[in-house]
Amino acid sequence: MIRIVTDSTSYMDEDFRRENNIVVVPLKVRFGDKTYIEGVNITPDEFYEKLESEKTLPKTSQPSIQDFISAYKPILENGDEIISIHISSGLSGTFNAARMAAEQLDPSKIKLVDSKHTSMILCFLAEHAVSEIKKGKSLEEVYQSTLALVPKMITRFTFWDIKYLVQGGRLSKAEGIIGSILSIKPILSFTNGVVKTEATPRTWKRALRKLAEYVKEIYETRGIEKLGVIYGTNKAEAQEFANRLKEMVNTEVRMQQLGAVVGTYAGPRWIGIGIQAERD
Repeated sequence: MIRIVTDSTSYMDEDFRRENNIVVVPLKVRFGDKTYIEGVNITPDEFYEKLESEKTLPKTSQPSIQDFISAYKPILENGDEIISIHISSGLSGTFNAARMAAEQLDPSKIKLVDSKHTSMILCFLAEHAVSEIKKGKSLEEVYQSTLALVPKMITRFTFWDIKYLVQGGRLSKAEGIIGSILSIKPILSFTNGVVKTEATPRTWKRALRKLAEYVKEIYETRGIEKLGVIYGTNKAEAQEFANRLKEMVNTEVRMQQLGAVVGTYAGPRWIGIGIQAERD
């Protein structure tokens, strides 16, 4: 049997996780001297409440090699193999910790997929892997098929307040000062696994319009297999945006609230899109 392992930045639907016996290795977030384990002892709502009330911003940390060994070892001891799908190695050391754990155990039975993204994209990749496993594909076949899907994945995000990006090191302080003065609402992507600034609209309305226009462009040029809207605390606003996209591209739009680790850099109010294109 082939089992799937991912990390907590997938923010995976709990029912899907349980139904497919998926193991989630959590990242951590620290407020002062108190460390929380994402998805274990802090919910997204609890995190955002603390984010807005605490004077200093939190710090995030990746799982250790031992965390991955503890996740992998029981699976291997049961005679199973593993597809391990994780947040971009350009954003976090999580993937490398997983790789080192696999090397210490049995790399022939643990295949690692660098998603080059985070959040909903990890879910899309896991869903594909589950589908391939159910077809009776081998470990290598599932791995190669899932890996081949990565270039079809796209993300874009826009942010109401860029201070979280600056203090989290995703934008420089100089960019932050200029952005604050101009009230810029940047649109960022994950390009080749790292954060890239795609546009710098001056208003929130323009930023959302550009996001919507980008979705339409992908729909018309590459096709859309799966589409989702990602958000922080602004669920009603995100749902309105999702409805707008659905009318525009006539595609089902999923919703996903992200929690502590991504929220540390994004802040409470933000909107993102996750796309699985039909073509590279």
